[in-house]
Amino acid sequence: FLNQKNDDETTTITCHTTAGQLSMVFRKSWSAIGYDRVVELFERGFYDDSHFFRVIPDFLTQFGISYTDDEDLKTFANTPIDDDPQLNPKVPFVEGTISFAGSGPNSRT
Repeated sequence: FLNQKNDDETTTITCHTTAGQLSMVFRKSWSAIGYDRVVELFERGFYDDSHFFRVIPDFLTQFGISYTDDEDLKTFANTPIDDDPQLNPKVPFVEGTISFAGSGPNSRT
């Protein structure tokens, strides 16, 4: 992947896939806690060689299984993070929106 931090508190991650490049833009103002976690995970190589493992047409695509042997990195990645405060108005969850999976309050990993 290629990580490009921009001055306006966004980071663009470009992944190379068998179907071509995929660029994802993360905005700190939308989710500061989630932003810090995902940027660090990419920077530390957690998602290297990861793949998309679940695709439900017109709903979601899921990735995030790591193949790292770094036990400290695995522990860091699997430690839940707190929910970010809700924005008003909320960020619309439309096609192309990226989010962490969770199982309830403060459960994002």
